Amino acid sequence: MQARNHVPFAMSCFWLFAIATGRPIDVFGTMAAAIGGLLPDLDHPESVLGRRLPLLSVPLANTFGHRGMTHSLGAVLVMLAVLIGITTAYHWNTVAWLVPPLIVGYLSHILGDAMTPSGVPLFWPRKRTYSFNLFKTFSWQETVSVGVFTFFVVIAGNVTGRILEQFRYQTGLF
Repeated sequence: MQARNHVPFAMSCFWLFAIATGRPIDVFGTMAAAIGGLLPDLDHPESVLGRRLPLLSVPLANTFGHRGMTHSLGAVLVMLAVLIGITTAYHWNTVAWLVPPLIVGYLSHILGDAMTPSGVPLFWPRKRTYSFNLFKTFSWQETVSVGVFTFFVVIAGNVTGRILEQFRYQTGLF
């Protein structure tokens, strides 16, 4: 899956998660999910984050390659442990709410890449990749699939109404 599709897919997955768990849908959680959806490609120096963080991206790419360690369930567990460790050690309960959208976004990226023929190494360092082989990266099928999924989540989940409700609650406007 490509970056232009990872972001809306991550956001839609977060909205679906929020609806299913009764969490509020807000702009900050949505943006955290979008960032989480970009994080696995930090192992690619030409990715959205890779271009902005070359001091991390280049060593990751040289050591593990693209769609290696950062596209595994182990990376998700490490990220989860680090996020929980930081919020616990520094008593940052005010940012602990960022953990679920970041993790959902990260997992959505792995799921999105698993839909392509290249697949993902879920159990890295094992080399075996897992793929649903639904569409190729950069294909029109990929873009349409993400668009339909996002549209469905927005309409069926009343995402716009939920965002406006949360905005009113936080600002007192409208």
